[in-house]
Amino acid sequence: MNKAIISGGLTVSAADIIPTVDWAMNGFHGGPPANLSGLIAGAVVMAIHAGYNWFASRNATPQSPAQ
Repeated sequence: MNKAIISGGLTVSAADIIPTVDWAMNGFHGGPPANLSGLIAGAVVMAIHAGYNWFASRNATPQSPAQ
């Protein structure tokens, strides 16, 4: 089974995260890994997708009549 986060056609797997985590754990020495911009973009897309889903589910919830 593939453990990956998929949002809007963007897939982030553990293999994509490992270089950035290693870079951070080593004190950010050297330049950032090439995939860091992709991870940041993925986080932005995931946040937008989650916000849209929250907003859509909030509007889809039937309102109970006032008593």
